[in-house]
Amino acid sequence: MRFIDNSIVDLPPGWEVRAGLATQALINGDIEADDRANIWQDLKNSLADISSDRCWYCETGIPRTDNAVDHFRPKGRVRGVRLSGDGESLENYQIQPEHLGYKWAAYHIENFRFSCQHCNEFRKNLRGTAGGKASYFPLVNEQHRAYDLIDQDNESPALLDPCDVLDWRMLSYDKAGKPFSHFNSGSEDDLRVKLSIRIYHLDQASVNASRAAQWAQVKPIFEDTKKWFLKKLRGDVGADACFRRELKKLRQWFNPKNKSTYLGFLVYQLEQEQLLDSESLHGWIGEILRGLG
Repeated sequence: MRFIDNSIVDLPPGWEVRAGLATQALINGDIEADDRANIWQDLKNSLADISSDRCWYCETGIPRTDNAVDHFRPKGRVRGVRLSGDGESLENYQIQPEHLGYKWAAYHIENFRFSCQHCNEFRKNLRGTAGGKASYFPLVNEQHRAYDLIDQDNESPALLDPCDVLDWRMLSYDKAGKPFSHFNSGSEDDLRVKLSIRIYHLDQASVNASRAAQWAQVKPIFEDTKKWFLKKLRGDVGADACFRRELKKLRQWFNPKNKSTYLGFLVYQLEQEQLLDSESLHGWIGEILRGLG
């Protein structure tokens, strides 16, 4: 997961008017949400452009299919879900009173997320994982669930949101690419991370392997950049040019427009390397990270 600024979506002419009329018709009960599915489908390419065709939740490259637009707050009946006592599996519960969907948000651009099918659709036994966001929208406190727009700000979503500037940084990863929670077991942050990993399938084996394989490509470039920087500090002839060359190669991997990178994972690995720089020799690492927000 990486931060996605969804405030920069290009809207087709007349889109906001169409969305407003559809919202009112849905609230009035004149239509079903999917009757105006073309409203969010018309934005799927613009949403995909923000992340260079990568899923906003897991960062896997996906085709621009019609079902690529997820509603963060479900447009239809909301199903209750929480972590089981072991903290590893999911269990369902009945939301009371029944919630028939966030109708006011069904056609709101702030509610759209570009998503792969594995993150968005409910699945079982997906190579060792089970979940899928589907119609789930768990809250930190179920008693604060909103049944009207005026109360939406009372909610604290339990799922990590790629469009929240802080949420993506709550994920940690091991060297094998598997995400985990570094928070105290049972804490609110711990439960949010574990629930998000399970529901979004963020720990699917093939995705973990892809992350790890990517760091295996980046790490040698990182080590060469460090080496040439130290040679530069020593005053070696040609070291500055070699350092700049390797730094440019490294920064290409951390470009948000790169269609091949698991940026959130690479940023985490780079931050771990920065922590190992106990003498603070490599200030250029921080320059890369600061450029990513």
